[in-house]
Amino acid sequence: MTDNMALMVGLPGQGMHVRLDALSLLFLCILGPQVLASAVAGMRGSVTFWVFVLGMVLALAAGDAFTLIFGFELMSAASWLLVLQGDQKPAAFYITIAVFSAVCLIPAVFLPAGSVAFVLIVLGTGAKAGLAPLHSWLPKAHPAPPAGVSAVMSGGMVKVALYVLIRYAFMVLAPAAQPWWGVVLIVAGIASVVIGALRAMLEVEMKTMLACSTVEHVGLIAVGLGIALRAKAMGDPALAALGLQAALLCAVAHALFKPLLFLGAGEVKHAVGTTSLNWLGGLMRGQPRLGGLMLLGAAGMAALPLGPGFAPEFLLLHAVIGAAATGGILARIGFTAALAALGLGAALALGAAVRLIGIGFLGRPRSLHAAAAEDGRRGPLIGMALLAGLMLPVALLPSLVLAALVPVVRLLAPQAQLQALAYAPLPLVLLAFIIAAAAGFVLQRWGVRGTREVAAWNGGFGRAPAWLPFGDPATQPSATGFAEPVARAIARGVLGRDATDPAELYLMDPLRLLHLRGVRVAERIRRATIRERLAFVFAALVLFLLALGLAEGG
Repeated sequence: MTDNMALMVGLPGQGMHVRLDALSLLFLCILGPQVLASAVAGMRGSVTFWVFVLGMVLALAAGDAFTLIFGFELMSAASWLLVLQGDQKPAAFYITIAVFSAVCLIPAVFLPAGSVAFVLIVLGTGAKAGLAPLHSWLPKAHPAPPAGVSAVMSGGMVKVALYVLIRYAFMVLAPAAQPWWGVVLIVAGIASVVIGALRAMLEVEMKTMLACSTVEHVGLIAVGLGIALRAKAMGDPALAALGLQAALLCAVAHALFKPLLFLGAGEVKHAVGTTSLNWLGGLMRGQPRLGGLMLLGAAGMAALPLGPGFAPEFLLLHAVIGAAATGGILARIGFTAALAALGLGAALALGAAVRLIGIGFLGRPRSLHAAAAEDGRRGPLIGMALLAGLMLPVALLPSLVLAALVPVVRLLAPQAQLQALAYAPLPLVLLAFIIAAAAGFVLQRWGVRGTREVAAWNGGFGRAPAWLPFGDPATQPSATGFAEPVARAIARGVLGRDATDPAELYLMDPLRLLHLRGVRVAERIRRATIRERLAFVFAALVLFLLALGLAEGG
């Protein structure tokens, strides 16, 4: 760790200080590529965007509590302005969450190490990261600004919040750590995984779907951190190291493929005029370069083998299995349920990725704009290609990335026992090649060639007319229809008949009602007469003196 470097701004007599260690360097490296890609994609001329980046950098490099809070709130204010430029409605919701995060975080960083400080840190950072149940703002706010801003908000801003959580939970508050601290993160993470993946499977708007997927991956990171924090408090260095490796590798992977997907969604919006999957289709023909890059990002989102998301989830599942053996019967039951929930989340994430590529980029165009779409601007494609290139070592050589993460794991858990990841990509590549060659041989040998005339009653459709060169789009499923089986089997049981997010129903709606009542009470006080105000002051004084007397008497 380097010594503090003082800046010539800040509090009188104290200033602001920056300091770099292995943890802050890791998250700065996570932030850098996505900022560069977004700048190349068209955000380099936005002053607010660079203020947003400055806030994140200050928060990551902060050497004292004031610098941390200043950078964190500068990040929040600038991101709110960027969301406001896109859509005013989610901006109002977002600023409410940002204020709540500040109210929790500011006192927490000055409290002594203990459970109260930890709970406030989890609330403050969880609200900013989109951790359940404080996640409902994220699918509304992240899609609102331009794609370059959405990319850094989902790939970078949530990581800054998780960085603050990691630093305080594993370092600042470490002397007072309790095993139940980790359980809190695990439960919140599992809820985020299930709700985020389920909503990603159901959403029709591409950017909203990607934002819901961000909620899922924040949950995956939280589960890994929770397992590591619980293991560290229980004196299990091997499990603590495994949980940290899974969480940090997942953060690295998500910071690459999710900004790539958001930039791609922005290009789809620019070329077609909409990001609704129900109006897309066939984009792979007109936008092959964009489609290929989006396919790489979707492989990471689905955690497919040879993709950047596979190794992190592989490690995380092993960490959950290992955690099941570190407690009594309740721990075994709980972690078995967590394993099932992670499996459900992985299956839903795979379905969402298939839906994104299959409905949006394959098949037949569902609109004339989709049929006429072409690869256009070079900047976004260059930014996406940069992120795709950085995904390759995470996907094919994760052991090298884990080796680079060793100083961070040692910093967070000094007694950690690190285990090497046995990952052989070459046999997987060979197996994929064999399967592809076999499928090609079967299609070439026994596949149907050319076109065939069919009767009009066959499926209800005859031959497509000449003005529909790719066939009648009504013969293929829509994004809504593709997700309907999941909506019937799972979503209506978890989200309700109207597919309402539980956080909206059980947390945000009561808070809105409470806020409305508070506004009415405040308006009543504002309109009160002078006699009513004096009576109110007198009653408050009497109650204060009565309470003081009871306290002294006790």
